[in-house]
Amino acid sequence: MSVMSLMFSLFGCSGKSKTPSQPNEQLSSVSISQNHMDRTYCYSFRARKQNGSYLLDAECIIVDYDNNDYKEINFTDTAITEEEFQQFALIDSKYDFLSHIKSGRKKNIFFACDETITNFSVKYGEESFNIETNGECFKAVNEFFFQLAEKYADNNK
Repeated sequence: MSVMSLMFSLFGCSGKSKTPSQPNEQLSSVSISQNHMDRTYCYSFRARKQNGSYLLDAECIIVDYDNNDYKEINFTDTAITEEEFQQFALIDSKYDFLSHIKSGRKKNIFFACDETITNFSVKYGEESFNIETNGECFKAVNEFFFQLAEKYADNNK
């Protein structure tokens, strides 16, 4: 029995968790982040509905490789439009965030101190879910966050 426990703790259970039913609440927050050894690949974004307002936090570096230049973006609690926030709901309706829930943390046997870590989470009301960071769903959210960050960067200087 202890051998089985050891195997499950090292490699995890192979069974997939079933997708939860659609929450009763509406989408209230979307966030993504990436930590990387090279700072230009790091970013953190969060869009949320709070007290009737729609707010965006962004921290990233936009690199212009053609001109050998970059722009650092860093702001919090910046108001965005309801239509912009609803774009995340449209992405959700297209890709169904809940069908991409992470099935559990995979444990690494080997430690890599410079491993790139990417996170994607959503909230419906107060209920949070961690979402897979590969595929078209994540790509759509990621691209939209970078568009919003560039749009609102100049307003926050």
